[in-house]
Amino acid sequence: MQSVTLPDGRRVTLGERTSGGSKNHTRFGTLPAGRPVVVKQQANHGRLRHEAIALTYAAGCGLRVPRVIDAWRPPEGGYCLVLTREAGVRTHQAAGWRRMGFDLARLVAAPIDDCPLPHVGAEQFATDHLERLAAVRSLINDHADRVAAAVRHIATGRATLTHGDPGSGNYLDHEGGGTILDWETASLAPFGIDIGRAAFIALLDNGNTGIPEELRTAVVAGYRARLPAPLDEVTITAGMIVAGLQFIHGRHTQPLRSDRTAKQAVDALIGFIHRQ
Repeated sequence: MQSVTLPDGRRVTLGERTSGGSKNHTRFGTLPAGRPVVVKQQANHGRLRHEAIALTYAAGCGLRVPRVIDAWRPPEGGYCLVLTREAGVRTHQAAGWRRMGFDLARLVAAPIDDCPLPHVGAEQFATDHLERLAAVRSLINDHADRVAAAVRHIATGRATLTHGDPGSGNYLDHEGGGTILDWETASLAPFGIDIGRAAFIALLDNGNTGIPEELRTAVVAGYRARLPAPLDEVTITAGMIVAGLQFIHGRHTQPLRSDRTAKQAVDALIGFIHRQ
């Protein structure tokens, strides 16, 4: 496919595929007037209608996100999303991870009273994650009780706008301000999930930077610098342990990439627990 036609008749000329991503077919594109865009076409595990809702709400809150140009379901099926193409690059440096943490913390201040996203309450969060723990308990052996305690701690946090999968793969670093991408898993959920997941992703070191601890420290420092109140170590640690559980369960039950295994996530989680 070399082009896609929007509901208003405008045709987007498609270019090269973007890097990363396994849930959708994503390509750079150009509108007739030469405006650069990103075109996302839903694949097996995509949730693009949800992402369109999340992006529209986040933009209305003043957050730095791609703007939705159009979103629709073509007759042939598969949801389509056309977004503004934002400036920036994926960061592998501590300074960029610190900026990512700072930008991620902006979500905490977003209003939630009229938010159209699903609300994951304390009971639902705890039940869901304890079920995940039961499914992978044999993989983490003696650490299951520690993981369960972390789940219960995070579940008690106040509800905040939550991205759900923050990390350098979903962030464009730019001197004028970074942009948070890929909002398919956004929700209202307990505080601590986003920073815990970003910090755990740093430890996984998917970008092979060789400096995972430095990146973890940087993203947490940036997050703390933006928050209006102090962030305690107990919540950061619990958030990272919960993120470890999420990665282990996801990779174990629904493996998408052979180079990112459940064992890698298990090793990262157990190593982190041992260092506490």
